Amino acid sequence: MYAVRQQRVRAGAARDMLVAVFPLACGQLLCLQLQDEGDLRRGGVYLLERDDPALPAAAPRFDELFADAAAKLQAAPALHPELIALLERARDAARATRPRLDPDALSALLAVLEAAAELRRTHAPLPGLPLEALVGSLLLIFVSEEERYPRPKYRGGDVLMERFLEMVGR
Repeated sequence: MYAVRQQRVRAGAARDMLVAVFPLACGQLLCLQLQDEGDLRRGGVYLLERDDPALPAAAPRFDELFADAAAKLQAAPALHPELIALLERARDAARATRPRLDPDALSALLAVLEAAAELRRTHAPLPGLPLEALVGSLLLIFVSEEERYPRPKYRGGDVLMERFLEMVGR
């Protein structure tokens, strides 16, 4: 499940923002910014090391997420098809959050997070972020991209997925 709260976020200077907080099985939390905050548009994605509203959450950078995924795939090449399939599922679940995030769409997001936790449990420890933190970050970034770049004029999370596939190979 998730909770809505004020969370300290490191975005330039640390500031408090209204976020949806998604706890992960690995103990980390994902935060999705719910409203515009000054120059930061809603939809920002932040990782939090432990459940503490005063601890600043940090935004993962695309290049760091791509590098993390590449390191995981280099360490465990057999993970490649499972990870790609899970990220395609994440992209599709994010697409279903438009035009609004209803209970069915939220359940689909949570199911992706559960599948990522299960995938982590079935593989030996991998370098970098826990697998569900990586997949969950990309999942929420897909949600953000769908909100910021809506269809049919734009392509939502498809551009990010294409970039990811270019970086890790298909």
